[in-house]
Amino acid sequence: MISDIGTWVQLIVVGSLVAAHTGSAVQTGLVALATFMPQGIASPVGGLLADRYDRRKVFATFLMVQALVTTALAVVLGMGVRTPLVLTVLILFASAAGATGGPSYAAMLPDLVPPEELMAMVSLGVYSWNSGRVIGPILGTLLALAVGPAWTVGFNAFTFVVIAGAVMLLRRPFAPHGSDGSVLEQLRDGWRAMRTTPGCIHGLVLLVLFNLTVVPFMGLIPIYIRAEFHGGTGLTGTVASAQGVGAIIGGVAITVLATSRQRSMMIRRIVVFMSCALLLYATAPNPAVAILAAFLLGMGSSGLFISASSIVQRDAPHASRGRVMSINQASMGVAYGLGLLFIGSIGDAVNLRSAFAVGAVLLPLGFVALTLRSRHWRAAVDGTPKHPQVGVQVRTGLA
Repeated sequence: MISDIGTWVQLIVVGSLVAAHTGSAVQTGLVALATFMPQGIASPVGGLLADRYDRRKVFATFLMVQALVTTALAVVLGMGVRTPLVLTVLILFASAAGATGGPSYAAMLPDLVPPEELMAMVSLGVYSWNSGRVIGPILGTLLALAVGPAWTVGFNAFTFVVIAGAVMLLRRPFAPHGSDGSVLEQLRDGWRAMRTTPGCIHGLVLLVLFNLTVVPFMGLIPIYIRAEFHGGTGLTGTVASAQGVGAIIGGVAITVLATSRQRSMMIRRIVVFMSCALLLYATAPNPAVAILAAFLLGMGSSGLFISASSIVQRDAPHASRGRVMSINQASMGVAYGLGLLFIGSIGDAVNLRSAFAVGAVLLPLGFVALTLRSRHWRAAVDGTPKHPQVGVQVRTGLA
């Protein structure tokens, strides 16, 4: 949670600096894009490392790399640099390190708890991330006013050291069975395991759709608040915090409901709920309504993320779990980047209200297309299918 607080401190503070410096939705979105887009390139590498070496050590190593690069970002800000390209490149390198270690983290989780507690385990990660979303913007605003952006980002660098220490306190190995063959063959095996496991591929498609249509609003909060409500870092932080509070409540709710309701039914209702919440956010007449809409979006977003992510982790084969999770992480990163550019471009060409309305319409349309394309999506999402052997073709309903 300490590390997640630092990440949100940096995202809000640097995003607000770029929004004030450029006034562009696309350039503001690039800061958030640099935070998440490296998943598309670095995650597959991390997946290979997670399936070859001790996952605990891989994760801790790349946390320390993040600490070093983020320290460099703090130094640059301290020198007075505000050029979006320079800031984005440094954030890109730090995020690439995080994306490389991410699959090892995700692959460790199913080894820590029994299968029936996996959704609750994923929920803990969501609580941590969104606690950072709640506390981070508030703390970032206070730190930026008190000590300036450079020391604020320096705080984020320190948080990576804290979490690396926490990971190394786990006094047990998380070694995979190992993988043979060339890098290309290993990547192909990982993709084959993802594609031929019904729960994994359906969870992946749901997360990609979600990141293309809804998630971009998060990275565009600074420019939307500035453009529509003439707000600064304070109001931006309040909106982001409201979303975080909603995500925590939504995470608790989905974990409780999952014990008595089918996951397919919950996902269907969440899609409708998020579409309505995004429309409310797009048409908000004042900051109060925008804050309420962000709270509702946080609830729905965490519900869908926990549901879909736990499906992928639940069904991923152990030997290739690192690669499967890296494909999942990479796909979400690429989808989020494309969604940011798409929604941000509409925002610059027309306005962000129209852009968010487009996302609100595309989400349910995409979900309907998925359910029509895959007749067995409910069984894949609700069930616990056996892991097919890698290399065996299995009909999933998406092919």
